[in-house]
Amino acid sequence: MQFTNLTKAICAFALMAVAGPGAAQDTSGDIPEMPSHCSVQDAGEIIQIVVCDPSDVEQKTLIEAGRAACGLALPCGAWVWTDADKAPLKAPANHDGLTQDQITASKGVWVAEQKSFIFIDEAN
Repeated sequence: MQFTNLTKAICAFALMAVAGPGAAQDTSGDIPEMPSHCSVQDAGEIIQIVVCDPSDVEQKTLIEAGRAACGLALPCGAWVWTDADKAPLKAPANHDGLTQDQITASKGVWVAEQKSFIFIDEAN
């Protein structure tokens, strides 16, 4: 399925009540520490910009980085990149503030309200 507006599609997925294909749900209540090779580059009221070293892009690492960036904050979306040059310098006010290029260059987004990480498939 293709979307004409990828940003709106990602936001729609992020707001789903049930995690579907391409999403990983985390039911543990503990907030992990930020992986040592990841860091929050900028933080807004809702959006966190996280960059991780590309040497470790396992799903578990991306989920932990997103969860750590959001902590207990709600609402929160932690977008994760492995290339700092493709991540925005400033966190936008909301998900719609990201460009299509920024979204597709990311590894995905942790959606704290749903306790889910939405993975971005590079093939699409």
